[in-house]
Amino acid sequence: MTKRLVILALAAITFAAAPQALKAADEDALCPRGNATLSGTYVLRGEGAIVGVGPVTVVGWLTYDGKGNVVKGFMTASLNGTISTFTVSGPYTVNSDCSGSVEPPGQHYNMVVSPDGKTVNWIETDPGTVSSGTEVRLTRRLDDD
Repeated sequence: MTKRLVILALAAITFAAAPQALKAADEDALCPRGNATLSGTYVLRGEGAIVGVGPVTVVGWLTYDGKGNVVKGFMTASLNGTISTFTVSGPYTVNSDCSGSVEPPGQHYNMVVSPDGKTVNWIETDPGTVSSGTEVRLTRRLDDD
């Protein structure tokens, strides 16, 4: 009987402590909001090179929905002097340590997000491509209506 009481007491303590341990882990996370850390429209600039092709520079904007999707984006790129424009969408992930990834069709990027979600630094991870850049969240001016 005493053995059962001890087991029940230990089980109760374990189940009572588990949610507190998880809560403490969330409080220590740099980006506890996960994908919701990125929400809104960001302007971006990046540069680099595609091996065997030449230099690349890109400017544009992306809109994150806060739920793991780049819902729209528009880019202008110069690839070895040839200018092109294109739209962008795709899934993204923000981890609790503020690392993450974004994957528009056919491309792969790793990123680090600031804890307040205002800035993103990224690097393309596709073989043969050397490019990186920064995104900054747009904010409304006080005199905009």
